[in-house]
Amino acid sequence: MSCKIILFIAVSLSFLGMTACGTSTPTNSVTVLPKDCRLLVGEQMPLTLDGLIPPNSVISWDANAGSIIFAPPGLNALFIAPPEPAVVTISVSISSGTPSMQIPVTRQCIVTSLNNPVPQPIGTTGNDAAASSIMQVTIASPVSEEIVVTQATVIISEVMANPCGLLEVRKWNEYVELYNYGDQPVDVGGWWLADIGEAGTPDQLVAWSHRNPNDPLANNLVLNSTIIPAHGFALILSPIYTQGVFPHTTPYRFPQNSVILTVAGSRSLGDDYFNIIGDGPGLDVLVLYKGGTSVIQEVISTYGTPKLDQYVMNIRDDNRDNLPLNLHECSSAERILPTGADAFDNWREITNGSPGEAPYY
Repeated sequence: MSCKIILFIAVSLSFLGMTACGTSTPTNSVTVLPKDCRLLVGEQMPLTLDGLIPPNSVISWDANAGSIIFAPPGLNALFIAPPEPAVVTISVSISSGTPSMQIPVTRQCIVTSLNNPVPQPIGTTGNDAAASSIMQVTIASPVSEEIVVTQATVIISEVMANPCGLLEVRKWNEYVELYNYGDQPVDVGGWWLADIGEAGTPDQLVAWSHRNPNDPLANNLVLNSTIIPAHGFALILSPIYTQGVFPHTTPYRFPQNSVILTVAGSRSLGDDYFNIIGDGPGLDVLVLYKGGTSVIQEVISTYGTPKLDQYVMNIRDDNRDNLPLNLHECSSAERILPTGADAFDNWREITNGSPGEAPYY
């Protein structure tokens, strides 16, 4: 008897895994990300498969409303919401093996409008009490509250992209400063920072002590948290910041209570060879985003006016302006107005940098 694996994601986004044969299969072996698939009418959302995909699989995507775009091998897709509010079922068919084994994966996306935050499932009417009650559980707040405002208040506020010294010593002393201009603290743990370097993968943000538990830096710094307080700063440092050689060893003096972050995997920021300086004086664009190593789910902030794409590998400098800044040695780029756009007239060059400080009020 053939073994069929059925994975079903209900409206409540709970997962159920069942097998029809004696061997057990882990639940949630294949799911569709992001977990929270809620968007406005006409908007686009990147989707990706997460889990153990059999090799050489044939993957196809479908949506019962709106449209969905994918290309082989089909691990990623772009969902375009329909023009009317609805509960859309996304279906993924994964075929693999000889004889072929079908692995269907489904999940539902909530498409709302500002005037109708509680849509009806496809094929139901407004009098369907059961459907209405399900949707009231799924959407616990109006759509205006589902766009988390505090996430948008974190910006890339400074980029030390051209530290002092030759190329081989700059890797220690590059940094990216984040600023939270909002009135509520924001946890940036697990967010990603990407540049357009050709080597390496994006950097996931973690607390300094997560990567360097035995390297305390200074007693007056926040080393074990990824939460940026309201109107507070965080510094993303290379995990080997304290390992630099004289005269480039720990050159910065951070203000008291600065949050110190680093990256989860690599030994440098950005590109594994050129880091975030690119192949010139600080000419790499940067993107702070939520998602994964390959797919961007939500862009939080940018430096250098990059040309964005749902796939990280396609990030490019749009070359339409004078950004990123052509920095002198030992200089950083600082955003002038925290709420201002990532535009040439909103960045200035700061000699020697000013990590954890800016004239923001």
